[in-house]
This record gives sequence, structure tokens and C-alpha cells, in this order.
Amino acid sequence: MNDLQIDTKTAMNIFRNCLVVTIQGELYDDILSSMRADILEKIKATKVRGLVLDFGTVRMLDSFTFNSFTDTAKMASMLGATTVFVGLQPGVVSTLVDLSVEIKGFDTALTIEDAFEQLHDIATIHDEPEVTEETDNVIIEEHDWENDSGKE
Repeated sequence: MNDLQIDTKTAMNIFRNCLVVTIQGELYDDILSSMRADILEKIKATKVRGLVLDFGTVRMLDSFTFNSFTDTAKMASMLGATTVFVGLQPGVVSTLVDLSVEIKGFDTALTIEDAFEQLHDIATIHDEPEVTEETDNVIIEEHDWENDSGKE
């Protein structure tokens, strides 16, 4: 019998200074743990300011799994990233409420665009390098070169 090999790589993209993570497939404990490690390492390495967790394709979510993601959101916050949960399906939301899962401490949005709107202040790049004229970067025109070369 062959052991089932599970790919634990998480679909992640960086867009607008945010890490966008698409949650897919069935979520087992080992996958959740690996996913959390991947997310936190990527936040640390890239210094993104936002985390968007996209649940658009998730049809079932139990309280343990949901709490695992809220814990990941708290950890991301400690690394300086604000988290928005996106695309929670009506059935998932209903189940979480029925299970009396604590649903606070994070933001939600219907679409990824709505999430970026919520993260507007951090979802744009404010750290653009300011262009300053330094002597190393000055462009010397041909006629200026001729004038400067005779001064020495």
C-alpha cells in the first residue's frame, strides 16, 4: 500500500503590499500547521502589511480549523500584518454561528477587492523611494561636460 502524499505548499501571492492566501481542499491538522508556518515565514520575509485569507472555495469549515486561522491572524498581527477573511460561504458562516464560534478580532469581506478596500491605507505602496538628485546620479549634458573638463 502506498502512503498518500499531501502537498503542503500553500497558494500565495503578493499584491498591493498584501499576502493573498487561497485556502483550498480539505484542511487536515498537518496541512494547517504547515500552512501557518508558510504564511508567517512569507510575512516575515516580505514585510507585507496585509494578509488576505480567501475562503471562496471552502464549503465546510469546522470550529477547530476556523480557530486555527484566527490564531494565524493573531500571529500575523504580531508580525505587523492586518488580516481580512474573504469569501466565507453562507453555509460556513451559519455553521460557525451554530457552533458558537467566537467571531471577532478580525475583519471580513465578500470579495478580494472589498478586502483591498478595507486595507486601503496599507494596500498601496507608501514606501516608494524618494528621488533625490545626488552627485552620483546627475546626468551631464555634452555641453556641460565640455565646460567642466576645462576647469581642472
